Amino acid sequence: MAKTPSHHMIKNYVRQVYARLASSGTANVSHLPISSGKDLAGALGYDTLRLPIPPEAWDLFVGCGNPLAEIKLESDWTVVDFGCGVGIDSQTAALSLRPPGRVIAIDITVELLRQAKKHASAHPGCHWVVADGEDLPLGSASTHLVIANGSFNLMPHKEQALAEIYRILKPGGYLALADLIVIEEMEPITEGFEDAWSWCVAGALSAGEYDLMLKSQGFHWWKLQEKFDYGPLASAHLLARKGEND
Repeated sequence: MAKTPSHHMIKNYVRQVYARLASSGTANVSHLPISSGKDLAGALGYDTLRLPIPPEAWDLFVGCGNPLAEIKLESDWTVVDFGCGVGIDSQTAALSLRPPGRVIAIDITVELLRQAKKHASAHPGCHWVVADGEDLPLGSASTHLVIANGSFNLMPHKEQALAEIYRILKPGGYLALADLIVIEEMEPITEGFEDAWSWCVAGALSAGEYDLMLKSQGFHWWKLQEKFDYGPLASAHLLARKGEND
């Protein structure tokens, strides 16, 4: 039986996988049959014909959903894209913002952020930051909205990541998250941990686990909706709101 990787090993492997993705120019870098790219984005509801995003960026899309579909942005908001990847959601959000509104796009993978900056030159409202999602370099109560698309499952310490998200949200601020959730009992993962973690499978939670974690971190309201089933997993959208008086 394969040894369960440490949190440090998980982070390093995830970083390596997505660095390889950035340098390859395609999201098809896994041995698993993972859908990706522009076709996946279209299936998840992105208007790939209308959005002014270059084909090279769409080729690197590996999201689990469309978190911005769950909320209407105010033009002056500060939006944090948590695990922004090549910046598809960052660019999409920036189209709805006007100064002082801005997007702070955060990722642990330097190579992906280089690609994001290259493909988002038309969006001066995007600011790219190398950082760990479990230790966000942002002030408390500084953010109106945090979006996360296929990145929360990559966090080994999810409670810490959620605590950081809660900390940076303003009172009344929102978390819009898209990721895979567990909907049926899964076989234990005894090998292939690297791929399973990198593609949001090994780190997936159930709806009940989200309920417990959100409540423990202080969120007062949330809704979680399943979108597409993939056997024991489903893609899902979560929208959660921090209390006005928190």
